[in-house]
Formats: sequence, structure tokens, C-alpha cells
Amino acid sequence: MRIAAYCDYYTDSIRPLQLIVDLQPGDVDWSETLYIPVSGPFEPFAPEDFGDLPCVSVLLEDLVRPKLEQEPSDQISAGAPNTSHSHPSQQLLGIRLPQIAARCGDPSDIQRLVLQMDEVEEILGYVIG
Repeated sequence: MRIAAYCDYYTDSIRPLQLIVDLQPGDVDWSETLYIPVSGPFEPFAPEDFGDLPCVSVLLEDLVRPKLEQEPSDQISAGAPNTSHSHPSQQLLGIRLPQIAARCGDPSDIQRLVLQMDEVEEILGYVIG
């Protein structure tokens, strides 16, 4: 699994606009919520990287924060988050994969998830300024 950020000019500067999660077959269980670490700096994602992979937009209602405020280790995990380690510089974001699977039909075809960074920031409670 690869997590990257697509950046472009927004107002007067370059900022991340989309968070891209590339999936390999078997990377995720579509019946569970996927928890990913969301901390920068992110690997850059160029426009030509989009290619023609089957992708799906992750909607605001597909995103959740873990109920517990402690973050897991640096590993990406599906299901309930591991709360045995705390990393204050790292936030965790949940993606409700069952909702996406229900909306998109056969999830085994999906190779990329595209999240809007404004929605990620909203869920995580970030303040830009």
C-alpha cells in the first residue's frame, strides 16, 4: 500500500489537495474499516501518476476518527486500531471500506482511493493558518 499526496497551487502557494492511497490485491479487507497514518511529509504524487487505474473517491461520510485518541505504531492496519503505542506527531484516519464497497459494486477492481485533503483535515480537526 502506498500513501501519497497530490499537490498543486491553491491561492498563492502549493499545498496538498488530495491524499492518494494505492492498493494492491489483498491489501485490505473490504468488510472492515481501514486505518491509515496521516502525517507528513507525504510522498509526492504527480499528475502523470494518476494513469488509468480504477479508483474511487472517498466521501466525507466514509471517513472516521478512531474512538481512542492514542495512535498505533507506524503500520497501516485494518480493523480496530492498535492503541499500544502513542505517536503525538501522527494522526490516524479511518476509511469505512464497507460503505465504499456497497457504493461501487465489486471492490476487488479498486486499485486507488482518492481523499480530498480538506475533508481529511476536517475529520482530524486540523486548522490551516
